[in-house]
Amino acid sequence: MNLSVQFKHGLQQFCIANLERKSELLKNQILARKQDLESASKSSAGDKHETSRAMIHLEQEKLGIQFQQIYKQQLVLSQIVVKQHLSIQSGTLIKTNKALFYIAIALGKLKFKEQDVFVISPVAPLAQAFLNSKFSKEVCFNNVTHTVLAII
Repeated sequence: MNLSVQFKHGLQQFCIANLERKSELLKNQILARKQDLESASKSSAGDKHETSRAMIHLEQEKLGIQFQQIYKQQLVLSQIVVKQHLSIQSGTLIKTNKALFYIAIALGKLKFKEQDVFVISPVAPLAQAFLNSKFSKEVCFNNVTHTVLAII
């Protein structure tokens, strides 16, 4: 596979679309919990009723936190300028003998153009190993040696 800045641009757009899908799912779940809360308010009073309302509130809080995290990831991703990199840094696509890594945000393993790409945060331990080895062609992490073949 020939990696290029165009590939990286497409990957970034794919990541943005992935986050947008997650955001929409969370919005729908938040709306559903709001409707659950409204229907629970119409139920009869009592301990069971209060427990149900409290559980719904907890779910809403968790969903709200997840929604904020996705929003922060969208901001970080939107600030990454897609360009050719000469050294490993945030926004770098790295091809090693083991895998493709995109140092941007924490999304995990994605399938893009028939390629598995690990989209990892710059603060992830593996990303830190890459970032700290600016002039080395090999990075050892968890007893696995990654030979850097390309930096985009």
